[in-house]
Amino acid sequence: MPPHLLKATAAAIVVIALTATGCSSRSHDATIKVGIVCGAISLAGLAIDEGQLGDTKAQQVCFDSGSDAVAALSGGSIDAFVGAGEHVIRNRIKGLDLKGYAVTSQVPPYALVTSSSSDVRRVADLAGKSVAVTAPGSLSDTELQRAAADAGVDYKGLRVVGSGTGATMQATIEKGGAAAGMVSDPLLTTMVQSGNFRVVWKPEFHYVALAVIAKESWVQQNRNALAAFVKGIRGTQERGNADLATTVDAAKKQAPGLSQATLEQVVRTTLQQAPSGLVPDAAVYQDTVDLLEQVGQVKRGTAASFPDAFDFSLLSSS
Repeated sequence: MPPHLLKATAAAIVVIALTATGCSSRSHDATIKVGIVCGAISLAGLAIDEGQLGDTKAQQVCFDSGSDAVAALSGGSIDAFVGAGEHVIRNRIKGLDLKGYAVTSQVPPYALVTSSSSDVRRVADLAGKSVAVTAPGSLSDTELQRAAADAGVDYKGLRVVGSGTGATMQATIEKGGAAAGMVSDPLLTTMVQSGNFRVVWKPEFHYVALAVIAKESWVQQNRNALAAFVKGIRGTQERGNADLATTVDAAKKQAPGLSQATLEQVVRTTLQQAPSGLVPDAAVYQDTVDLLEQVGQVKRGTAASFPDAFDFSLLSSS
């Protein structure tokens, strides 16, 4: 073989070797950016803090609402999002390739809270008044629509305002910016315990409230990384059910200001709200679709089937 061909062949071999090494390194030391609506204690957040995700690392990216996180996921600035299953349903109807890969809560997290001095005693008392949600189009907004429908209140007659989460939501209610607002734990528990707030409405139904969501196209290229992440969350669930005290200690990073008793209560509830193995019954998904149809977010018969909207195979992959 001529010398120039030998050099070219050798160079090609080096490039192939380097490329293979680089790909191998990425697959064994992947970092995924995970969007989470921060301010609450979640199994996904606990799993990230514990760091027991095998060779995969997860970087938590905070958002004030699920709708903001979905926009970031669609734009590619995050790889996955832990949010409501309704985002999968609505976006698949639009032809987008979002899919759920694990369910970390099948109970809606938000309750409708008002000031203790308020004259609001029931949802019907909110007709024509301002009500705060984290953001329009988010899970808290969907819950408000369900609460209004059940109470016979015209949702369109409410003045719905986006107030984010945490301290901003509490301040909105406390200072009269809204007659009531949608609040989740741990803030929900601490607000009620203070005696300055009370619950007007709380959900008592199953719903795909929190799911690990990603683009199918991204997952095809990063199956091992996402599999490690969802398995890591399941591991956190299993450890928490077996040893609550250790999980409560890990949760202090997410809510450092909570008392031990309150933290235990919130973590126990978080664990109870997750389906066994992070896989819910098909009935829970159907309940979710039924609610979205009831409040007019999706047209009847347009939602994807459960197997089309969710893929739990990563939880059992080797």
